Amino acid sequence: MLSAKQYKTCLVHTYENTKILSVIIFIFLWLLPTAWADENTTVPHTIATSDSNYPPLNLAAAKHSPEQIKRGEYLLKMGDCFTCHTNEENAGAAFAGGLKINTTFGALYAPNITPDKETGIGNWTDAQFVKAVREGISPDGSYYYPVFPYNYFNKMSVQDVLDIKAYLDVVPAVHQSNHAQNMHWPFNYRFLQLGWRLLYFTFSSGEFQTNVNHSSAWNRGAFIVEGAGHCALCHTQLNVLGVPKKEYYLAGAFVEDYYAPNITSQGLKRLNNEAVANIFINNEMPTHSTLNGPMQGVEHNSLRFLHKQDLLAIADYLKSIKSESPPTSVNIKTSYSLADGKKLYQSSCAMCHQTSLMGAPGVDKHVWAVLLDQGRDKLYEIAIRGNGDMPAKGGCDACSNGRLKAAVDYMIDEARKSKTQGVPSE
Repeated sequence: MLSAKQYKTCLVHTYENTKILSVIIFIFLWLLPTAWADENTTVPHTIATSDSNYPPLNLAAAKHSPEQIKRGEYLLKMGDCFTCHTNEENAGAAFAGGLKINTTFGALYAPNITPDKETGIGNWTDAQFVKAVREGISPDGSYYYPVFPYNYFNKMSVQDVLDIKAYLDVVPAVHQSNHAQNMHWPFNYRFLQLGWRLLYFTFSSGEFQTNVNHSSAWNRGAFIVEGAGHCALCHTQLNVLGVPKKEYYLAGAFVEDYYAPNITSQGLKRLNNEAVANIFINNEMPTHSTLNGPMQGVEHNSLRFLHKQDLLAIADYLKSIKSESPPTSVNIKTSYSLADGKKLYQSSCAMCHQTSLMGAPGVDKHVWAVLLDQGRDKLYEIAIRGNGDMPAKGGCDACSNGRLKAAVDYMIDEARKSKTQGVPSE
């Protein structure tokens, strides 16, 4: 179907030799979009591309400027709000909640944040919304569980949060009651969150403060990673109370049976800023596989909408971070030779790794150079624990941890012998 602009151009060209008729048609078609907008108050979203799941906006009901709404939409995408507040797996309406989030303390369900006045946030004041987002306190005074990353969102300014609300005020209202939370005893008592907040939520830290010792790009990246993007929640190993361990900041962790890689200067050592940005622009890992697991939603609903300069700023910040690598959780008792590793690889691993089935990394010099930046011990752990589509031990339940280690060593050795460029020494 032609757009209004294309349609207008076709008609003007068709009647270009009839001046009076051309003028009449031009005026009519120029006014048509305005008349159409008056009659149909739902208009396209401001940033999202045509293949996204973001809804059209009801700008006729807007109480804020288009510029504020657009800025709020960008910040909302930076914070990946859509992924958590939309039950995509069950074809749920945008921002209507219902997504089940499993934790070690029980199951949580994301709430409805559409402007519905009964089941959403349509009756919330600006002050209530700001307090919820930046302090984790609901309008009724109860505490939100920190799965809602208010302790990261606290780095956004009050105006940032109000801009987000300006956007949410014009998404379609959906009447959908919130699902009851299903936390284990005693965590089902929300008042117990007070203890967690006193231990881990620094009330005084507040809004992000520029570090004058770093560039504006670095500071922008820090604001996104430490604040709205809340990257540490997945890429940092958590303690027993679900809090990222500072010494392992962004140094990798397992989330929902997927490995969220080390994204510090060590983990990204082989990649320049452009290569890091291209992961989200092209939806492709440096190992040539597409993003999967929880990161798939983050990329599709969030990071791909960020301006390239913001993605480069993220890379600039990440590549400045130095952290310890967390210890592995697997025990490798007996060591085996490369010959033993070759046998296991040929019998159990080659089927996927020689064909890159389900994103399995091939025996390629550059690919394994990038993988080794995660640490050889971490590669052993991933092979033994599994990673998303790759089951634990590659599906070889009878294989010992030592034999899996030997198979990984064999693949690294073979990659070093391959003709592609870029093999590192560890």
